[in-house]
Amino acid sequence: MKTLKELIKDKPFHFVKSGMTVIEVAKFMGLHNIGAVPVLEQSETLKLSGIFSERDLLRRCIAADMDLEKTIVDSVMTKKVILIEAHDSPEYCMQIMKQENIRHIPVIEGKDLIGIVSMRDLMLYDIILKEEKIELLNSYIQFNG
Repeated sequence: MKTLKELIKDKPFHFVKSGMTVIEVAKFMGLHNIGAVPVLEQSETLKLSGIFSERDLLRRCIAADMDLEKTIVDSVMTKKVILIEAHDSPEYCMQIMKQENIRHIPVIEGKDLIGIVSMRDLMLYDIILKEEKIELLNSYIQFNG
């Protein structure tokens, strides 16, 4: 069984810095084709201060008719961030995401943020597992048939 660390090891880790405008963050997300991005605060080290998602953009910015060029991401991001450990399984992660009704979750290893997992990542992993099982069952049927 794979861990989340193994699942995201080859996936690029994108983040934005605290203090950026919403329009800058939205353009960054569009450029990298991502639906959510961690917002990191510069102190002695980079520290997670929140997460900004397409849902935040729509509900907190567009629906409220905010000026995206003047609004700072810190004021509209989700500050209460649910995290998951790198050693946890994709199945457990999916369970947490369903329970909390979220589509993206940052992955930590100890105190370090190492990436972010999306519902799409988990579904693609699930499809691969099912395809492998189907192939194994087909081989079994052909060999024993």
